[in-house]
Amino acid sequence: MLYPGQKQAGFTMIELVVLILLLGILSVFVLPRFVDFDTFRTRAAYDEVAGAVRYAQKLAVASGCEVQVVISGGSYALQQHSTDCTSGAFSTIVNHPITSNNVSGVSLSSSPNSFIFDAMGRSSSGVTINVGSESLTVIAETGYVDAQ
Repeated sequence: MLYPGQKQAGFTMIELVVLILLLGILSVFVLPRFVDFDTFRTRAAYDEVAGAVRYAQKLAVASGCEVQVVISGGSYALQQHSTDCTSGAFSTIVNHPITSNNVSGVSLSSSPNSFIFDAMGRSSSGVTINVGSESLTVIAETGYVDAQ
């Protein structure tokens, strides 16, 4: 029962129809993006590889020693000379922040398969790294890692 001066609370029929219409549009366009985990997996792998390559460049500059990035078989490795900065075989760096080195479920390739950052941060060659359908580029002259 309404008393004089009181308003009726609730939604109008037009407001309910608009709300249902908006929920329908959201379910058609937005919901499939949350269900497709491959897109998220690819982006996470892309960000991980880009971060690792940037870390390799920064480590080369900070330590003054060459750092080699090797990409093969769906995984990557960061390596430094085992004895000193200029000689000896490269061995895998075990204390870098990214520990997985494996981007499972996402294709990973590069041309060439390995490259070296020198103490100035320059890359031994220009490299394109493909992570799923995404790609990132390392510029040889500057060592810049161009990742979106």
